[in-house]
Amino acid sequence: MESLKATGPLSKVCRRALGAAGVFLLSCGIAHATVIFSGSATLSAGDPTQLGRLSRNGIAQDWTGGEPFPGVVNPGTSYHYTTIDIDISALEAGYVFGGFLQIEFFNATAPVLFLAAYAGAFNPADLSQNWLGDGGTSPPIFGANSTFFQIVAGAGDHIILVMNETTPDAGLDLPGSITIEAFSDVAFTDLVRAVPEPGGLALLALGIVLLMASRRTGARPARTARS
Repeated sequence: MESLKATGPLSKVCRRALGAAGVFLLSCGIAHATVIFSGSATLSAGDPTQLGRLSRNGIAQDWTGGEPFPGVVNPGTSYHYTTIDIDISALEAGYVFGGFLQIEFFNATAPVLFLAAYAGAFNPADLSQNWLGDGGTSPPIFGANSTFFQIVAGAGDHIILVMNETTPDAGLDLPGSITIEAFSDVAFTDLVRAVPEPGGLALLALGIVLLMASRRTGARPARTARS
């Protein structure tokens, strides 16, 4: 009789454990990271040059478009630059599209590199043309080795990232690292797969089985103890 009394609380614990395991596996089956690009760029003496550079106005672009074009300084001075073509549709293939991009730029050496984003094409003769935004500063700054900014892109867009030096020849052979995350909205909602991966489907199925098992266990009629 005492053993039958002990099975009541134990069965509740088992049901809760099964339910928790099911929820965990379900969530693991549908959650995905939002990093769509991670890479680096390095300037060399053979890279092209532009006359003048963007002013570092200290304002990072955000999804509201709050940063105005910062203007150009030193229009008679040559600065090396390099570009990276970001194909949004290719990088987000397999995901439900998310056009809210957050771009982090990392440089641990000296504040002599600067990153900006352009829509579709970059014209070194007109730094305002197609400009989308930038981080406002060069890392490292205030003890942080990276800066970030946000832009909004369309599903078929190409984003041109332009990394330039802020002092002639001072940024040569120094790598700058770039990470791009994509979100579904301004609430930082992660992207989801348009079609779940095979591993995700297996986890999803296992989660459903565990949830059904916990419900069946809870639905069994209580046993009556015999004297």
